[in-house]
Amino acid sequence: MFLRTPALLAFSAVLLAGSSALAHAVLMNPQPLTNDDNAKSGPCGCYFGAGPEDPAEDGSASACPASGYPVTDLVVGQTLQVTWKETVNHSGMFRVSLSTKAIDTVTRTDMNNAVVYEAADMNSQSGGLVSATITVPNTPCQNCVMQLRQFMQGASQPYYYSCAAVNITDPNASGSASSASSSSSSSAGAGGAGGEGGGGMGGAMIPDDVGPGPAPFYETPPSGMCSASYAPPGSPAALALLLAGLVARVARKKTRR
Repeated sequence: MFLRTPALLAFSAVLLAGSSALAHAVLMNPQPLTNDDNAKSGPCGCYFGAGPEDPAEDGSASACPASGYPVTDLVVGQTLQVTWKETVNHSGMFRVSLSTKAIDTVTRTDMNNAVVYEAADMNSQSGGLVSATITVPNTPCQNCVMQLRQFMQGASQPYYYSCAAVNITDPNASGSASSASSSSSSSAGAGGAGGEGGGGMGGAMIPDDVGPGPAPFYETPPSGMCSASYAPPGSPAALALLLAGLVARVARKKTRR
């Protein structure tokens, strides 16, 4: 068995029901576009658009459903058991590919460049199930495609195809985007709050430790501000001010005389 494991995908082949398969095959999970296990038209066993990709090879191909086909929702990092059924036993190879291209535009070349699993057929009975466990990669996409390709050794048209439409989402990326948006809105709101009351702070930065409380005390009054002195009653400064006031009153009385 040959197993190709990219950095973000880990596969392990598991045989189910006591046997697996060696040829005509159709995906079971994720749900396929069609249930045709004898589809030889690449890349998905049927074609989208005006006609098959390769008329010479796909002359007997039928059209894929234009809408209403199942789409499986997957989440980045989840474990998924990809399962397919082998209906006729032949020697050959299984291959699984996962492309971020849209299922209605994907090509053979796209799938050839997106192989994530490849293994020789190892069973001797028809009708078995084969399973490969994968970790969904960090490749978010919508209506993208997982392909199963079966190679039948010795045949003039050796390939059978089955595809499933999938959506891959990353909740963490979505949450980060929301947080960033919320943070941006909060920052903008804080800046705009200065406009309240006819000018205000104008979005000026305010230290974190400044909060509700008495008005600030300026040692040197800014230009245009009034200055006043104040001393708590009973303090030396208050007594000095009182004496100074009395002296001033006595002086004014003497002047009047």
